[in-house]
Amino acid sequence: MRSQTGDTVVTSVNANPTMTNADAFTISASVKNSTTMSTPVTATLAGTTIQDFASAFNAANVANTVASVTDGYLTIKHTQGGVIELKETVGTPVQDAYGITSFADLVTNSRVKADNSTVLFSNWNTLTYEAKATEPTQDPSNGTLWYHSAIDEVDIMIHDGSAWKGYRNVTNDVRGFDLSDTDVTGCQVSASAPTQQSDETALEYGDLWLDTSDLENYPLLKRWEAVDGVDQWVTIDNTDQTTENGIVFADARWSTADVDPVTGDIATIKALAVSNYLDIDAPNSALYPAGTLLFNTRRSGYTVKEYKVNYFNATAFPDDSVPTNKDAWVTVSGNKADGSPYMGRKAQRQMVVAALKAGIDSNTEIREEQRQFNLLAAPGYPELMQNMVALNNDRNNTGFIIGDSPFRLTDNSEGIINWATDAMGLGTDSEDGLVTNDPYASVFYPSARANDLSGNAVVVPASHAVLRTFIRNDEVGYPWLAPAGNRRGLIDNVTALGYVDAQTSEFVQVANREAVRDTLYENKVNPLTFVPGAGLTNYGNKTVAGASSALDRINVARLVAYLREKLEAVGKAFMFEPNDTITRNEVKNAVEQLLNDITAKRGIYDYLVVCDETNNTPARIDRNELYVDIAIEPTKAVEFIYIPVRIKNTGEIEAGNL
Repeated sequence: MRSQTGDTVVTSVNANPTMTNADAFTISASVKNSTTMSTPVTATLAGTTIQDFASAFNAANVANTVASVTDGYLTIKHTQGGVIELKETVGTPVQDAYGITSFADLVTNSRVKADNSTVLFSNWNTLTYEAKATEPTQDPSNGTLWYHSAIDEVDIMIHDGSAWKGYRNVTNDVRGFDLSDTDVTGCQVSASAPTQQSDETALEYGDLWLDTSDLENYPLLKRWEAVDGVDQWVTIDNTDQTTENGIVFADARWSTADVDPVTGDIATIKALAVSNYLDIDAPNSALYPAGTLLFNTRRSGYTVKEYKVNYFNATAFPDDSVPTNKDAWVTVSGNKADGSPYMGRKAQRQMVVAALKAGIDSNTEIREEQRQFNLLAAPGYPELMQNMVALNNDRNNTGFIIGDSPFRLTDNSEGIINWATDAMGLGTDSEDGLVTNDPYASVFYPSARANDLSGNAVVVPASHAVLRTFIRNDEVGYPWLAPAGNRRGLIDNVTALGYVDAQTSEFVQVANREAVRDTLYENKVNPLTFVPGAGLTNYGNKTVAGASSALDRINVARLVAYLREKLEAVGKAFMFEPNDTITRNEVKNAVEQLLNDITAKRGIYDYLVVCDETNNTPARIDRNELYVDIAIEPTKAVEFIYIPVRIKNTGEIEAGNL
């Protein structure tokens, strides 16, 4: 299903139906920006015309709904695009009004779902689509996305020293290989290493093999070479775009000629291997050394492509001869910072991540001060950590971010350290590395298993469990208490902890043993674990703060965020008041009352508030400024308990010897 934009509008099937006087029905409607339905209101007909039905409907005065009659046809509208529920209580007035014998007839209108006496009018329409294993055969709309799921369609070209050429068109590449002798398919695709060419002839130097045994790291491309006199498959480095042994991932061509990308004949990979045709947006060969491979992402599979109408035009390509067919599939899943491509599930994920990032970065409403919230999370997407940090900064750091570790991060110390320290040097939060070091953000590990609303077992991110734990902590305690340990850190909305195996995509249950917990905590990742006698528990209280300070603990960071929000409210209460001793004393008293309350509730040990002539100098007063300086000593949480036991001889304890 998909929701239409605009009003919810449903018009009757027939004109001027005959109604029955005194028939009745109830009306309720959804509230704007909510799934809550209003209290049903009864509408009773006072006549036998369709106008009488509309009058009864409008007399019920249900918010955001209106009925009208045009040329004898009844139209019911929800002006906010919500849901309207009509339920017959006397007679069948709704069926009569729409000229039908049963509500089942209304199902032909995709905006209506109904049972024997109740009808729901909504903006949800049935989504029409056709699933195919091959690409679309009719021109899609501009901007249509297509996930080309084939893993065995791989078009590879090579730099011959002057230009990109079909792989088998080069008879003497920089390695001295005659590539015309290589496999006629261009590149063999299989999960096991080929021992001969696809036509059962012997392998030749320069033969290519795409290893599909590890789709998580697709494409694993290898070349048949001799190394120290030993013939073997040599892996091509996907991050190398600068040497003769490197590879470039970019759109280069759709076919062997200028053809319509949807309805035209698409050349086979075999034909492309002996074709030098290039689209005008292919990468400039002058920028790369001879011998470099070009992995043509436009024609190859396992990427996300976008259909762009009039893509090849004179404005965008002023120095080129524009082809006859100007529409094109353009790869939009893109490449990583190291030049390797996002492919497979990662290509799809990249599109989702880009949309989520844009949703956070462009949303002005959630940056408005009247929007109140103190926790931020993007469950399952560590890539959004920096965007949430930026959002929290825009909100004066009055919230706290609950971040996730990747689903596929195994309980292996080396892998955990590599991710937590961004060992790959990608410089951005992702499934491959964490770089955020903000004091108002935290990360948890591992993921978990829970049940969906239908009772099916599903894998959920750590934040799914931790969000509930934070909320319960605030209900039974306060934000400045650590949401961890046996008292406030219990997790009861998941059934097991674990990770997703990258090879099998199966959930692997783990207990998060002590050695792994230590590694996690040393690297500022909070461990979720099973505590005997207590159950599943959050066993961490660290933020991902870069520098060591009191703000490297969750309870302290949340205390400061809480104070910022409350102090901002205190300050607003005194805006435009005279900047004199009376006002300064009132401000100081209001702040101290707040801090006294937090002290009594174990949030801080001690505090000091200064708001007098010492920090409100004449110069500051002349600038219409009022300063309140506050120092606090936040309460620290117990994270390590040492209980040494000494063995004493008989009688020593009684003698007072410890």
